[in-house]
Amino acid sequence: MKPGPLTIVTGVTRGLGYAMAHELAQGGGHVVTLSRQTVPGLQDLAQTSGTMLTEILVDLVDASALEQAAEQMSKVLSESPHHQNCRLIHNAGIVAPIEPANQLLNLAAIRTAFDVNIVAPIYLTGYFLAATEHCADRRVMLISSGAGRRPTGSWGVYCATKAAMDRYAEVVHTEDHNHLRVCSLAPGVIDTGMQQQIRQTPKSKFPSVGRFEDMHSQGALADATNTAKATLKFLESDSFGKKLLDDIRDHA
Repeated sequence: MKPGPLTIVTGVTRGLGYAMAHELAQGGGHVVTLSRQTVPGLQDLAQTSGTMLTEILVDLVDASALEQAAEQMSKVLSESPHHQNCRLIHNAGIVAPIEPANQLLNLAAIRTAFDVNIVAPIYLTGYFLAATEHCADRRVMLISSGAGRRPTGSWGVYCATKAAMDRYAEVVHTEDHNHLRVCSLAPGVIDTGMQQQIRQTPKSKFPSVGRFEDMHSQGALADATNTAKATLKFLESDSFGKKLLDDIRDHA
């Protein structure tokens, strides 16, 4: 029987990443997660479904830990030459700091956002590409945001990191790596902990908070599980990568 894809996904302890990890764990093949903590019950779910699961613990802000995780990921890939279909999903992301430009004075918070949202994806992709030359079909999905494509006040850091993610995807595409498809995908506005964090931000720091409060009260937020299913289905479709900067709402 043809083995399923080897799929690597970051940031799986909550939100969209949590939902994707659960879907992947039921799909066969080999799933590799990179997160600060293991996901309770995920190993049992994978075992029941006949899916191989490798959980790599890493804080993406910790440079030394990130280097070790990249080496572990590369080792898994090098020890799985039978996998001809390899995937990398950059899902981990943070929205903080949420403040207008004249209040962005916490250097550590700014650096943390860049480390998680764009430095780690660039670094891990390098290791992924180097270790998957044997693959007949390899795909990199970066979970971006509409924030990277239009400005929103008080999201200077978040918008900048997501815009960088979009441009990075475009650069990788121009390099014409063998058998590689890449896409920076906006997942829509999902009912996750990140949205709760946004709604709890004072209006004095985030004037647009009312829009997100209204979306929540009106039931307009997308369900994380449904979005995960649509996202993973799109990842395996022929449409993936044909548009470098894409939106899952155009495919659901």
